[in-house]
Amino acid sequence: MTTLDDERIAALLRSAPVPEPRVDLDRAIRDGRRRRQRRRAGAFATVTVLAGLGAVGTVQFGGAADEPAPVPPALAASPTVSVSTTPARSPTCAASVLPRPMNGPVAVATGVDPTGRHIVGDIGTGNEDGRVVLWTDGRAAVLPAAAEHGAAVNADGYVVGTNGDGTGWVYRGGTLAFLTTPPGYDGVLVHAVNGRGDIVGTARGANDSHRAVLWSVNRPKQYRFLGRPGSTATGITEDGTVVGTMGDVPYRWTPQGAGAVMALPEGSQHASVDSAHGTWAVGMVPGAKQGGSVQMLPVRWNLTTGAASLLPYPSANGIAGNGDLLVDDGAPVIVAADGTSLRLPGRPEVSSTEAGTYSANGISDDGRTVVGSVYENEEHRPLVWRCA
Repeated sequence: MTTLDDERIAALLRSAPVPEPRVDLDRAIRDGRRRRQRRRAGAFATVTVLAGLGAVGTVQFGGAADEPAPVPPALAASPTVSVSTTPARSPTCAASVLPRPMNGPVAVATGVDPTGRHIVGDIGTGNEDGRVVLWTDGRAAVLPAAAEHGAAVNADGYVVGTNGDGTGWVYRGGTLAFLTTPPGYDGVLVHAVNGRGDIVGTARGANDSHRAVLWSVNRPKQYRFLGRPGSTATGITEDGTVVGTMGDVPYRWTPQGAGAVMALPEGSQHASVDSAHGTWAVGMVPGAKQGGSVQMLPVRWNLTTGAASLLPYPSANGIAGNGDLLVDDGAPVIVAADGTSLRLPGRPEVSSTEAGTYSANGISDDGRTVVGSVYENEEHRPLVWRCA
């Protein structure tokens, strides 16, 4: 991260209303995930969305486990990052720069649909003027200016997101529609959409009240609460299984709406789920306490067996429907369920070897398409990796 990035993020955080510190595990995990996804393009408007919903600020933790973090295993080596090697996976991948339909030094691909065909991202200057872009089969289209901060895209190319004022939206076939904010809440934070058109997110109100919500692409003005107050919804699979939290424990809802607590890794008392694809989900649990904060560690759930596994990696930015993990140890890596890894290559014209030059934010269900960005010469460019 450059000094300019640091100064811009600091200015945005200073300008945001900061709540009193409190124990709020699911919010801290969510914010940490967004910081990881935006660390190279940190000035994008995610800060504004979270600030508008009362989710920016220093968070203190109490009663967190003081156990040491697991030691990350060696991953497949890359010319850009010096690490030990383990057996690499056989597929070969190539990175391509996505076309930019408008000017802007901060252009990032943030998500991909399960098939790898549709990609969503943002382009702007990094000063709250970003526009949402949808790439379909490599062709770029800029969404209407009233749509800000795209969160996810499904296999039909329907995009969902949340504006800076907490208004949720869905873009479908060239038409933008706004999601109803449930009465009694100030705004929503939209997270995911599946192929059936089910949209999930979290309504947020005064005094950090929040509740999991389900909408439909076909009926954006209607909604249904998934859980009781204090719940969140952060991911949904193609069959309609929803994941999130109930209080500070991971939670899931069946397609029929029945809810149940998800397992916790041994020694953990709290966790939050970031996303779900296929029969897998990924999230975070608190690790070692460091001063007034807690190191967050990635965890993976098998939604078929219910098992939760603490992951020995520094982070997990996403999970594919086949269980492949998108890991970042300074450069993007795909780690299969058997532990073999595939280091994603860089671009030949990029000379930077600094850790963090490349970032990856989304992965398709077959693990063969990854999207993200490359940062060099004070510019972010959107990337897609295709693996064969």
